[in-house]
Amino acid sequence: MKHVPCEGIPVAALGCSEPTSPLQRHPSLWLHGAGLSGSPWRDMPRHMPLALTPDLPGHGRATPVTPPRVEAFARHLLPQVPDQAVLIGHSLGGMVALELAHLAQDRIAALVLVEAVPTVRDTRAGRMSAVIARSMMQVTPLAWLRRLLCVGQSPATRQEMQRQLAQHDRPSLVAAMEAAACYDGRPRRGRIAVPTVGVGGRQNRATHRGAQLAAQRIPGAELVQVSGGHMVHTDNPLHLRRAIDAFLRRRR
Repeated sequence: MKHVPCEGIPVAALGCSEPTSPLQRHPSLWLHGAGLSGSPWRDMPRHMPLALTPDLPGHGRATPVTPPRVEAFARHLLPQVPDQAVLIGHSLGGMVALELAHLAQDRIAALVLVEAVPTVRDTRAGRMSAVIARSMMQVTPLAWLRRLLCVGQSPATRQEMQRQLAQHDRPSLVAAMEAAACYDGRPRRGRIAVPTVGVGGRQNRATHRGAQLAAQRIPGAELVQVSGGHMVHTDNPLHLRRAIDAFLRRRR
C-alpha cells in the first residue's frame, strides 16, 4: 500500500497539466453511491466518449434486484463492462466496482475506489451502526430522512443530493443501505491484480481507516487524499479528476 501525495505539489508533476485525460481514449465505467444515480458523475466524464455512467439496480431508472446485495448488483452490471475498462466507484459503487474487478479481472484495466470501504462489518461498532441506521430509516419520516442524509454537506452537494434523494421512496433507500451493510469484500482484495487506487476526501475521516483496509491486501494499491467530504466528486471534481488522471498516467 502506497500513499501518494496529490495536492500541495506542482500540477505539472502530477501530469495534471496535460490537456488530455487517459480516459478520453480508454473505456471507463463510473458507479455511483447509495441513494444517487449515474447523473452526479455527469461533469466528471465530460469529453470522454467511451465513459459509461449506469444506474445501480433500484436507483434512477434501473429496476431493483431482490435481495439487494452488492454481489447481485455486480452480476447485473457485468454485461455492461467494456473490455479493458477502468472501473471508478464511489461509496456503494466502490463496493460494486471491487466485486466487478473480482468477477471480470481479464476485462479490467484499473480500479479506482472513491470514498469506498470493502465492508462496514469489520468492527462491532460498524455492524451495530448499520443495524441502527437501517432501523432509523424504517421509522423516520421520509422528508426528515432525506434532510438527515444531507447534513454536513456543502451547499452545492446538498442541493444535488436532495434532488437525487427525492427520486427514492423509503424501500429503495432501505435496500441501498442493506446492500452496503451486508457486503464484505475483504476476501476479494488479495485476488485483485489490476492497478488500484483509493481516493478519499480529506475532510471525511469516517472512511480513512476503511480506505486503508481496502488497499492493504491489493498488491501495489495506492492511497490518495484530496480536499472534500464523502461526496468528493461534487465537492471537488477538479482535484478528483486530476488524481485519477495522474494515477492512470503512472500505472497505465
